[in-house]
Amino acid sequence: METYDVIVVGGGVSGGLPAAAYLQKAGLKVAIIEARPELGNFCPTHETWPETLDSPHASINFSGNSPAIEDLELERYGYRLRTTPVVLGTTHRDGTNCLICYDPELTAKNFARHSQRDGETVFAIQNRVLEKMIEMNELAFYSPHPDPVKLEQILDLCSYVTGVPLDEMSSMTAPELIEHLFESDRVRQTFLCPVALHLQGAPLARGQGAFAVALSLFYTTGIAIGGNEALVEALARCFLGYGGTIYTNCPVERIEVKDGKADAVILAAGAALPGARFEARRAVISGVGARKTLELLSEDVVRAVDSRLASKMKHWKMDERGSTVTSWLINGEMPWGSVDFDPLIARAHLIYRAYDSWQGAKDYLVAITTNDTWRAFGNMIEILDYGKCDPNAVSPEGYRVIRGEEALPYPLRGLGGPEAWDGEIRDELVRRRNEVMESIAPGFNSRLLDVYQWTPVDIWRVNQAATFGQVLGGDFSEDQWILDRMPYRMPIGGLYMSTSTWPLALTWMAAGYNAAQVVAEDLGIRNQGWWKARPVAWFLHNIGELLEPLAVKPIERQPVTTR
Repeated sequence: METYDVIVVGGGVSGGLPAAAYLQKAGLKVAIIEARPELGNFCPTHETWPETLDSPHASINFSGNSPAIEDLELERYGYRLRTTPVVLGTTHRDGTNCLICYDPELTAKNFARHSQRDGETVFAIQNRVLEKMIEMNELAFYSPHPDPVKLEQILDLCSYVTGVPLDEMSSMTAPELIEHLFESDRVRQTFLCPVALHLQGAPLARGQGAFAVALSLFYTTGIAIGGNEALVEALARCFLGYGGTIYTNCPVERIEVKDGKADAVILAAGAALPGARFEARRAVISGVGARKTLELLSEDVVRAVDSRLASKMKHWKMDERGSTVTSWLINGEMPWGSVDFDPLIARAHLIYRAYDSWQGAKDYLVAITTNDTWRAFGNMIEILDYGKCDPNAVSPEGYRVIRGEEALPYPLRGLGGPEAWDGEIRDELVRRRNEVMESIAPGFNSRLLDVYQWTPVDIWRVNQAATFGQVLGGDFSEDQWILDRMPYRMPIGGLYMSTSTWPLALTWMAAGYNAAQVVAEDLGIRNQGWWKARPVAWFLHNIGELLEPLAVKPIERQPVTTR
């Protein structure tokens, strides 16, 4: 038996790993117990094809929002981030594009090509967003929720940045607010993209949908140099450097609760240390999501302290949007069909295929919420070009990986059920997706060398917390929004959550940061001189350097050793 102050179940890049790193640096003795052979298994970088880099799952890097880069000195541990002038954009079959840039003037210039009024509107909105960027991130994303007081402040900021009175926003869906703000359908389609991914809330829910539009304006995008697994490696180096302990290949059998307190973690019989018992003096943090956490605790244990919470965990919604990821190997640059409309698209790392019409965009939202897989398919593809930020991603011959993701309903009703993902649907996804790519990037198929397809079932196999291929910690449905996510403090003593919480679980490490805050406050160690960075501040301060392309390949990284 080993004893630690804190045991973290699951070493994910969003929740478990950053929480462990913060608490270890704060002076606690922390152990991470991970079922897979390595940490951050959903944030891998590998060479699907020789001398090209692919980060197929956690592909867009949101770490620029996080205080962790400064607090944990991740640059000292080899972490480097780059971005491009375009935060995100869309390109269309008619040869037009619509680009949201870090510079409000560039955004306004592009939007004005579609509508002069829309250019003026977005210029005002983006400047208000920049004014409130740090404050909103602190309140909405880097604060432990549920917090009704802060929620009121968040909604006030949403009203301020959009310029729409709060009482009006509270009755609007996402499409209604976008229609109210903009007159061009292309602009509307672009603004809907991050909202339609169900990252910030349910788009068709009144109030929640409108607020999700505003919240989606407050994040940054980029790529880690050497692939996004570099973020995992830097966090692990930091954690180990301060004396942390990592156990991999160690699936957990159960979290033990004694006298109303989580006091130990028992490993499964198939673990590298079969049946081992690890005692937690102060806290256990679960980073494996609502459903898996209930399994590790047992429903009876949770129901005895909070029957409503037990039911919520048991029926936690996960099947609305399973990720389907395509990795394409192409020869040369992406041949965007809209490059003449605004050449800046040639520098963008993140572009969306975004519907054929505004009505089509609204129909897509209905298809997603009604589990109509093929009706949803092909409407909105998130396309990433790693090579625009990282020269390591491109082979000496000029081959590069282009990554495309669609969020599609998991159940496949009428198509054979979930098991059909392992059948002909995999090939059909590739065939149809290639057709869509050719329509927005003429000549794409002639440059295509090879392709690899991931279905929601494949993703679930890689990440046991990603039930049904849902990688956000659970659907952001109307009843699973900010105040109705899993609490960071569970009603069992010494037990905390860092997945299925608010906000979503991705590379901005907000869930882990918040879990660490709560544990540190409860243990009286939150007041650390180094723990003071504000979200987004590092990114905004360094934006000039982050926009500069990396001209040479970096020195090869040394591997991270684990226990």
